[in-house]
Amino acid sequence: MRMNMKAERARCGLSASEVAKRIGVSTNTLLRWESGENTPLSENLMKLARLYNCTPDYLLGVGNFRTRITC
Repeated sequence: MRMNMKAERARCGLSASEVAKRIGVSTNTLLRWESGENTPLSENLMKLARLYNCTPDYLLGVGNFRTRITC
């Protein structure tokens, strides 16, 4: 489930083509990640997390916390 990827893109007010261009992938690739058809390589996942200011786990739907908990 990659619903958090699409939700974060919407939260940032960015189009799929804008995000794809910023991280250096095709729009179709990004849309396949968002649909769960494919999984991004760790390098691209980190780029998305930095762009959206959230954790990679959250983007993948395996973590409940959008941002890291700091002590």
